[in-house]
Amino acid sequence: MGLGQRIRKQLGKTRAKLRNRLSTPEPSESLDNGLARINERLGLHSESRSDAARPVTTIRVEPTHRLSRSIYYAPDMDGQAEPGEVVWIWAPSDGPAHPPRERAVLVVGRTRHTILGLLISPNPEHDGEEHWLDIGAGEWDASGRQCWIRLDRVLEAPERGIRRQGTLFPQPRFERIANKLRSSYQWA
Repeated sequence: MGLGQRIRKQLGKTRAKLRNRLSTPEPSESLDNGLARINERLGLHSESRSDAARPVTTIRVEPTHRLSRSIYYAPDMDGQAEPGEVVWIWAPSDGPAHPPRERAVLVVGRTRHTILGLLISPNPEHDGEEHWLDIGAGEWDASGRQCWIRLDRVLEAPERGIRRQGTLFPQPRFERIANKLRSSYQWA
């Protein structure tokens, strides 16, 4: 065992002894506990929560032309998800045999308490498919993979069922999607 390892081991023992003597938690523990309580009260999901504890969001899926409306780029980190932001929804995946998972969605519209979004997928099988548009890589995929967005279906989900992370979709790519929705799905 090297000198550095022995020092770390001794420091660990000393910290453990001090914790046992003190009845109050360490400041960092108090801060972590306080932040966890605030996040829970705000409905924010902690990354450390187990997947089983996360509720599946109720999502309504509609053909894009049925929900046609005016589309505009207006991301604003004011507390509500706006068109041009990417959010995550805990949703069912490919059938009952597959567990739910978190999915990235581009917000393209909203109502008072719901968001309208288009599903983002890193699945390379969508390359060249009719209703999928290549959007490249971005912050919506932690692995930096090439992604596609589904144009023929709009997801409508309650805003309380989404996770926001402050991810903005690049405006030129958003305008490309908006133009496709205008020309093919009667959006304004």
